[in-house]
Amino acid sequence: MSSSDETLAAARAALHRSRAGEAEPGVGGAMKRGAVLGAIVSLPVAGIGVIGGAVIGAGAAALDKLTKKD
Repeated sequence: MSSSDETLAAARAALHRSRAGEAEPGVGGAMKRGAVLGAIVSLPVAGIGVIGGAVIGAGAAALDKLTKKD
């Protein structure tokens, strides 16, 4: 199993764990889900990396959560 396969498997497991638990209200829960999704999406994109994708995903989720009008 290659390093990227292991990383993808770990990201999928983290996403599964975040969906299996109770819903987390607030910015923290949204940032966690955004970070996991950003890390998964960034795997095939050269130059960003998993950490960069996680940071971008968490930031986008926080921005969306904080600016959304209910």
